[in-house]
Order: sequence, then structure tokens, then C-alpha cells
Amino acid sequence: MRTQLLAMLLTAALTAGLVPALAGASGNLVPGQPAPDFALKSVAGKNQRLSEWQGDVVVLTFWADWCGRCSDQLQELARLQEHYGERGVRVVAVNIDRDGHAAREAAARSRVLVLHDSDQSVARQYQLSSLPLTVLVDAHGTVRHVHEKYRGGDAALYDEELAALLQE
Repeated sequence: MRTQLLAMLLTAALTAGLVPALAGASGNLVPGQPAPDFALKSVAGKNQRLSEWQGDVVVLTFWADWCGRCSDQLQELARLQEHYGERGVRVVAVNIDRDGHAAREAAARSRVLVLHDSDQSVARQYQLSSLPLTVLVDAHGTVRHVHEKYRGGDAALYDEELAALLQE
């Protein structure tokens, strides 16, 4: 029931033009291509740029407060950050809500870096079409894996992909 309600709300928001960043197709984000660079502020107010993390494997996820699966995924990504962080993995959670409240709350309760994309400019760069959108970027800044939506078993898949990227 909750999933149906969220789908109806997302459809209404798209139709009304309230969520323009979600109008593209993330299928155009191609593994093997450079990840689009961006600069956003963390919830602490510090400017962060994707290219600053070259040399690390980056797990980049786009999420919103109203996305229930996004919350589930953030918990798993925090676990992966704790497990792989010392080996050069950086989990970056980009919140696309207009208001920064959810981003601040997530940053306070999680060990992942939370950035806020209030105008959804970075979401447009990544051609976001569904939430969450998760992109694994290798140490050279290349998109290696793109995952749309989130299902319970996806955390194990992310784990496998990260382990493989770290061995390269």
C-alpha cells in the first residue's frame, strides 16, 4: 500500500513538474564513461567535489525523504562505509529534497557523507529517473556500475562489486 501511494505521489509530482530532475533516463549513464563531476555543499556547509575523491572508490546514491526504500538502502550503505572505509571507499548520499531537513537528519544519524542537491542540478547531470539511484565510481573516476531502485538483496551485490573494484 505504501509503495503504491509513493508511486502515485511521484507520478503526480512528475506530471506537475515539481520534480524536474526525475524526468530524464538514468539509462544514459553508461558504465565505462567518466562520472559527471559536480560540486555540492555538505550539510555542514563545506563544498565537496566528486573529483576530489579520485583515488577512492565512490558509492554515490541519490535519495529523497519520501522514498522508503532509500532509507533502507542508506542503512546498508552506512554498513558498507564502515566495512570498506579504511580501504578507500567513500559513500556519498545526495539528498534531492528541496528542504534540507531530511539531509541534516540523515547526516546526524549516519557515518556516510550527506550532500544536499536542493535545486536538483546534480540529479539532472546524472539523469535521475528513479530513486534511489546508485552509481559506483572507480578510483579513476569512471562509472562502473549503475543501479536503479533498491531491493533487499542489492546490498550483497554492492558488497561484491566494491570488493572487486578494490582488488583492481
